[in-house]
Amino acid sequence: MSTIEREELLALCDRALLTSGAGQENARILAEATVEAEQVGNRAVGVAHLFDYLDGYRKGRIAADAQPRVGRPAPAVIDVDAGNGLAQAAYEAAFQEFTDAISQAGVAALWIRRSYTCGELGYYPRRLAQRGFVAVASANSPALMSIGGSPKRVLGTNPLAYGIPRPGNLPLVIDQASSSTAFVNIRRAAEAGDPIPEGWALNNEGKPTTDPNEAVQGTLLPFGSHRGGNVALLIEILATLSGASFSVDAAPFDSGTESPDIGVFVLGIDPGNFTGSIERLAKQFGTLQDEHQVRLPALELTELPDHVKVDPAVLRRLREAAAAS
Repeated sequence: MSTIEREELLALCDRALLTSGAGQENARILAEATVEAEQVGNRAVGVAHLFDYLDGYRKGRIAADAQPRVGRPAPAVIDVDAGNGLAQAAYEAAFQEFTDAISQAGVAALWIRRSYTCGELGYYPRRLAQRGFVAVASANSPALMSIGGSPKRVLGTNPLAYGIPRPGNLPLVIDQASSSTAFVNIRRAAEAGDPIPEGWALNNEGKPTTDPNEAVQGTLLPFGSHRGGNVALLIEILATLSGASFSVDAAPFDSGTESPDIGVFVLGIDPGNFTGSIERLAKQFGTLQDEHQVRLPALELTELPDHVKVDPAVLRRLREAAAAS
């Protein structure tokens, strides 16, 4: 792995986005979200995924001139139309009103529709947790996964994430797909010629496969068999309540000229309204670590590093994209 300073990586991402047609503000927002994904170790949706955004801008799947429209149909409900632009930019546009709603009502929910993919889903609850709120987020994506015995793709990898504040530390953020693995991991294995584990995917005939090239043409499987499928279906329901495309109807995120039009759902909770304080939760995390030997990367990460490790081939490709005219 190559090590690069955060600020240098941020500048490379920003330049690559500007070169591909993103506006300055959107480039800044997405560059920061991309680098943050690398900092927390979620590389599948970090710089490697940025190239999907670059291609999306060039091909028109992401509207370069998108202006998010923020609505408030109920006191504790925020609805954002991303205008076929970035989910991250839509979140930024609504963030202050959303945090105000959480503080005022104790609990509030936000929906984003008509957006490109959500990127690192942990980005959304992490920002709320840094403000002292407990947060849960979910998002759907273009259909890549089978559930309920279907031989074809019917749901996206539909991730779920949550964030918990930790006084004096980086918030605890758990972020996972409802599929056995992220699609970008399948694609990376196909590019490298590496086999994939059993239980990750089916081929285009609905048969189990360990060949990533067959899996790219086939369908992913949910984690934990039908249990993961049930979670993915709930996420689909929550993410599309405000009118976002169902996964099976969404345009591909990596080809064509149409926006996937996916949805993001975020729930924010002000713990100050409850007896169970953040300090009490932080103490429990310490108990899990010290007395029960619980070892989770999210618990071990207490601050974002100033230097980031990036795959050398990915970093080389990023430098080339940033230098392109």
